[in-house]
Amino acid sequence: MTKKNLSVVSLFSGAGGFDHGFHQAGFETILASELLETGSKTLASYFDMEIIKTPNSPEFNGKRFVIQGDVREVDFSDYHFQPDVLIGGPPCQDFSRIRGGNEQGLNGGRGKLYAEFVRALMFLQPKFFVFENVPGLVSSNEGKAYQTIQNDFQNLTTLQKSEIEKGIRKVPATEILSYHLLYNSIVYAPNIGVPQKRKRLIIVGIRQDLIKSLDEGAIDALEKRFSNSLDGVDNIFQKFPLTIIEAFEGKPLDKLGCKYRSVMLEYKEIASSDEIPNSEDWRNQKWNNLTFNVVEDYYQVCGLNFEEEFDEEEFSRAMEAHSKILEHLGWLDKPVIKIDDESDLRTSSQVKERMYRIPPGENYSFVDNTQWKVAGHNISLIYRRAEPLKPAWTVVAYGGGGTLGYHYERNRAQLSLRERARIQTFSDDLKFSGKKSEIRAQIGEAVPPLLGKLIAEQIALALIELDCR
Repeated sequence: MTKKNLSVVSLFSGAGGFDHGFHQAGFETILASELLETGSKTLASYFDMEIIKTPNSPEFNGKRFVIQGDVREVDFSDYHFQPDVLIGGPPCQDFSRIRGGNEQGLNGGRGKLYAEFVRALMFLQPKFFVFENVPGLVSSNEGKAYQTIQNDFQNLTTLQKSEIEKGIRKVPATEILSYHLLYNSIVYAPNIGVPQKRKRLIIVGIRQDLIKSLDEGAIDALEKRFSNSLDGVDNIFQKFPLTIIEAFEGKPLDKLGCKYRSVMLEYKEIASSDEIPNSEDWRNQKWNNLTFNVVEDYYQVCGLNFEEEFDEEEFSRAMEAHSKILEHLGWLDKPVIKIDDESDLRTSSQVKERMYRIPPGENYSFVDNTQWKVAGHNISLIYRRAEPLKPAWTVVAYGGGGTLGYHYERNRAQLSLRERARIQTFSDDLKFSGKKSEIRAQIGEAVPPLLGKLIAEQIALALIELDCR
């Protein structure tokens, strides 16, 4: 680790979406842990790290490692350093075991994999931690799991004592410190510039000794800054989100007028035909309201009245912000279609025929009562075609039956892997390891790097202000 870089330990790392964001903000991952070989290879290759297998413990000597294997076999007591940040998003299915006050400790009701994040926190005692998970965790098990997580982070010493009394040896016997939660909420990714309707629970904690000298007002100000940044307060993306067509074409909307018009006119046949019973409602509710002017239709999609609310200066600022995001991600003036992508885009003729009849924003239900119908489904993402002037839907990691995601262009069916990676804000130079299904999983399970970068920037700023660097 070089002195100029802040250090990160990453658990449940996958392809390293979180790590990529932190790296862009000047951090360096010195140790990562990932169960699957493919994700480990992707992460290690990009960051020039060495892969070792569990339960081996690495000898650092200036090297950086990805531990590939079950995190439960990692002995965190072997690592005698304090990273600046611990990051990770453990699966929390085991929290369903919590029933009322009958908690089974870290080996039971608190979730076996979440327990490893807590143990790493106890042993490594980083200055900050960032925990991420699905929004459903907040309401899971009547909110008991979420409450348990918050209590554990803020009362780590109490939890340590409880585990020691139960005879659990995988927690440290020496004195440790608990954490103060600076941010604890659900982030809506479009509000911070991600071209995807993704929501993630983010909890940011700071070690209590680092803020013991701060008064209540200073702590409140620090919390507010994290909240304003991650919630997108006063961020122009709240009103004017980055769209999927911008991400794929590599240009801001004000430079995509002709492209947008040509894309939408491909669906004129659907609007003028009675081949699909549902086309009449779509024609009346959506098609007839289009102007085919990219700016006017974008305002409409954003729920704005163009005639009454268009402000040229405000819109120019929005497009400048969009351009900066595209430039930061390396996409500006680089359409994704020109990138060499080895994705297997073979699609069955039946799916091609079905998708040819589904316009932007619609899904499998559009072709109900036709020969292209899809039986036995009732979830909206099945065979859903992207709308060019909106952020994309949430990219998913697994699932068949039309969950692959479909392009806004009528002559295209499923998205390529590189297109999915752009939706997640991965840079184009990242090469994923593994088979197509394995790469899809790595992309879908990742934290958007742009979200990681935003969190990392706030942590880096706090470390400077607290003179902790």
